[in-house]
Amino acid sequence: MSSNQVPIHIVIPTYNEVENITMLLEGIFDLGLPNTHVLIVDDDSPDGTFEIAKAFAETNEYSVSLLRRNGKEGLGTAYRDGFREVLRQISGEEVVVVQMDADLSHSPVYLPEMISMLDESDVVVGSRYYEGGGSVKEWSLCRKILSIGGNWLIRFISGLAVCDCTSGFKIFRSTVLKNIVWEDIRCVGFGFQVEVAMECQNSSFIVKEYPIIFNDRMSGYSKLSMSIIIEAMIKVTLKRLHFFGLMGILKILTRSRD
Repeated sequence: MSSNQVPIHIVIPTYNEVENITMLLEGIFDLGLPNTHVLIVDDDSPDGTFEIAKAFAETNEYSVSLLRRNGKEGLGTAYRDGFREVLRQISGEEVVVVQMDADLSHSPVYLPEMISMLDESDVVVGSRYYEGGGSVKEWSLCRKILSIGGNWLIRFISGLAVCDCTSGFKIFRSTVLKNIVWEDIRCVGFGFQVEVAMECQNSSFIVKEYPIIFNDRMSGYSKLSMSIIIEAMIKVTLKRLHFFGLMGILKILTRSRD
């Protein structure tokens, strides 16, 4: 697959992003990437995000579609529903699928180079912790410890090789998404990102990282909570133990055959 010859489908979950969504859409389409389609997955935002996105779609010539859900069901399920909708739309066609946040923390300017990396990989991760990556704002010591320490701990638990295992800025070949067993993805918060990364690594897909400068959300409020963090730690640990268990059984069966 040559990355510059296939359609691009961008999945963006939203919940109360009325101040950011128009700017993000304009930033994406200003790149001039051919055959680009955006799918907004909105969790019935009470601030009017869905209506703003719908008005943008109706008053511009760009390809923007919307999937409205019944309420706030979590980031992970929003991406899962969005990916399934894209796969339904393409009907077996090979495309590029992008996931990115709506809060402008992931700059669209990185998209062309990240997409071009699919010529030699299956998944590209926008990474804060890969050499050359970082954050726009200087974080406090406490936040640095939480971010870097938390990422290291999750990498240790999950066994992931990628530097930024919680990154929500990823680009996939559509064949990768077709091969993920979505029923095995249990987290609804940011742990979803870790689980997807684990599925890609365990399935031996080629994963590469691209350094990005992370922008703290421009407007609105973060949806991260302690319950989401705890959920991620528990479910990622269980997933890792489950994988080790299956591998152990396979090793025993292999030895018995020998």
